[in-house]
Amino acid sequence: MMWSTILTVCGKELTDHLRDRRTALMIFVISIAMGPLMLFGLTYFISSVEEKAEKKELNIVGKENAPQLVNFLARQDVTLLDPKPDYKALIKSGKHDAVVSVPKEFQAKLATGTAEIELLYDDSRSDGAASARAWRTYLRAFNGEVANQRLIARGVSPVAMRAVDVKDTNMGNASQRASQILFIIPMLALIVCLTGCTAIAIDLTAGERERGSLEPLLMNPVARGAIAGGKWLAVSLYGLGVAGLTLAGFALSMKFIPMPRLETVLVLTGMQFLGFGVTMLSFAPAMGGLQMLIATYGRTFKEAQTYVSYLIIVITQMPLVIMLAQIKDANWQLFVPMMGQMMVITRILRGDPVTAIHFLIPFAINTVLSVVSIYLISKLLTREKIIFGRA
Repeated sequence: MMWSTILTVCGKELTDHLRDRRTALMIFVISIAMGPLMLFGLTYFISSVEEKAEKKELNIVGKENAPQLVNFLARQDVTLLDPKPDYKALIKSGKHDAVVSVPKEFQAKLATGTAEIELLYDDSRSDGAASARAWRTYLRAFNGEVANQRLIARGVSPVAMRAVDVKDTNMGNASQRASQILFIIPMLALIVCLTGCTAIAIDLTAGERERGSLEPLLMNPVARGAIAGGKWLAVSLYGLGVAGLTLAGFALSMKFIPMPRLETVLVLTGMQFLGFGVTMLSFAPAMGGLQMLIATYGRTFKEAQTYVSYLIIVITQMPLVIMLAQIKDANWQLFVPMMGQMMVITRILRGDPVTAIHFLIPFAINTVLSVVSIYLISKLLTREKIIFGRA
């Protein structure tokens, strides 16, 4: 009987919410379109990085003062450009790449000892920092070549100055390198799990309270737990549906839209998508339950929206905390909502071993959050202040 009531309430709430076809259609369309839009953004980003690397274009002032340096850069297939007249102001505004300024006495000082050049850039701008790094790489190589020539001229083998030869062995595989970019796909789906059901979670709690439709609903001879459970189930299904559409948008884009620049790093299998789905299976209901619990305290839709926004900010900052703090994988993360999901998803992307415990602990934590939320909501629905307080 209890489950029958929960399903009835769930069906009623979903039907009522989906009657607002414009809102529902917008959410569903945006969820599906998010995948193609994000992949096109990644394609553009990777293409711009590759094009800059392929061009090998650097800006220099006074290249006539450094024929030896110019000759070295020409052998590296670097194209030297003359910067714009007001390049200093443009660098400060982020509209110009880094520029090397060579003084007139450069060649003379280089022949007798150490010469100095000026590298102008703004490291707060991504473009300026990238071109500055390129300049430093070439100048380091030029220093090495000149040093070797000086040693040979003095009858000293350059090998004498090299005590250690470093043999690079990259232990990372393609999946692990790709995970640094591709983690945005499941992270976005997790955020959608949280934000996709916000409107319905608030509407079924504070919205009904504001409209005055909560009292007639509670007048029915139905347990408060069944009403809270039915509403929670509707919100959970809605959130899972939105997350599923988001993942489907990514999967369809990868399969049917040609993106040559992205194909070298974008390799996601059906099993990986399945892993993402299993990870979100309990996350969406837990987040929906927490939002409903918080929104129940709101006397109006707008007030509840304000309360819920703080929860969304805290939860969505978790991936940022992990990245900035450079937190390594640890089992304690599995006990923290969003952190646990991000850890599991990252391991799936990197191809690292994923065991049952990686799914069971977050599932248990999310289940506890859902049950506690339903219980507290059912208790709140017995308070007159919650039911009748709209002022």
